[in-house]
Amino acid sequence: MAIKRFERFSKPLRGTGKPRLLMGIHPIPTMVTLGNLLCGFASIILSMKSANAPATIAYDYLYWSGTLVFAAMIFDVMDGKVARWTKSTSKFGMEMDSLCDVVSFGVAPAVLIKALIDVQVGFPLPDRFIWPMLAVYVSCAAIRLARYNVEAETGHRDFFFGMPSPGAAGCAASLALLIIPGNRQLGFKELASQLPPVNDLRQALYLPILTAMPFLMLVLGVLMVTRVHYPHVGDHLLRGRKSFMHVLILGLGLVLIIMHHEVMLALAFNGYMIFGLINELRFQIFPKSRPAEWVSAGEEPAEAGLAPVVISPDSPLAEISASTLPSEVKDPPLS
Repeated sequence: MAIKRFERFSKPLRGTGKPRLLMGIHPIPTMVTLGNLLCGFASIILSMKSANAPATIAYDYLYWSGTLVFAAMIFDVMDGKVARWTKSTSKFGMEMDSLCDVVSFGVAPAVLIKALIDVQVGFPLPDRFIWPMLAVYVSCAAIRLARYNVEAETGHRDFFFGMPSPGAAGCAASLALLIIPGNRQLGFKELASQLPPVNDLRQALYLPILTAMPFLMLVLGVLMVTRVHYPHVGDHLLRGRKSFMHVLILGLGLVLIIMHHEVMLALAFNGYMIFGLINELRFQIFPKSRPAEWVSAGEEPAEAGLAPVVISPDSPLAEISASTLPSEVKDPPLS
């Protein structure tokens, strides 16, 4: 009876051709996607708790807030793979994934950076300049994810148009993790014996990096909505058969991230941001060297650096092309 009822509601409405309401969802990938959302929500809560916490605890809250952004990335990577493994990919899953990403990679990093700035006494930039830059980041993250849903069927497998929202969030969260331990050491020197040692370089970079964070958030927001090509790192590193040296380098990188995760994550994510800009600039200056696979369905060959095909009027191809054109094109009406 339940199966017949489901089939009855899953069929289109009679005489309209319109599908009925969604009657069920796939639980396993949905739960993984919700893990992404809950990590972003927990990150926001911890950032907010730092405002009323003692200074010795506030930085701990902010540190775990940044860590939860990376935990959300793990769920974001896994939900698509789980959906493919269980053969349960759907339009609903894609829309829900984007809604969760707005919270985890749009709102949560902006709240983290704002809370980190508020903890710092005597921050040189007033709030009336900080809020608009963070607002631009959040707005661009939402626009970028909505555009990705619209262009998902016509996009390219090897690269993204605009910086991915997890990559932008990783740039902000990794720099926060990088400077938070140094800030604890700087702000509470009487507790230095109870805190891990922090080298002088990170202490010297703390205030300049924190001051530049609102401007970096503005740049990251703009990069998310541009047409700058960013490679699909996961597919390039993990897809297909790889050589032994490739696997060895990946293992070495994983060990370095585990041992020095604060420094390595900051270098990896911000290096990815800079790499995309340099690569795009190189192919804009030298369009002929642009790879052929960078041409997508929405681009014209001339825009991709490929010369357009010109057919001579005396060529036999001209007669063939003219005979295949619609009458409206061959004989346009006179204006």
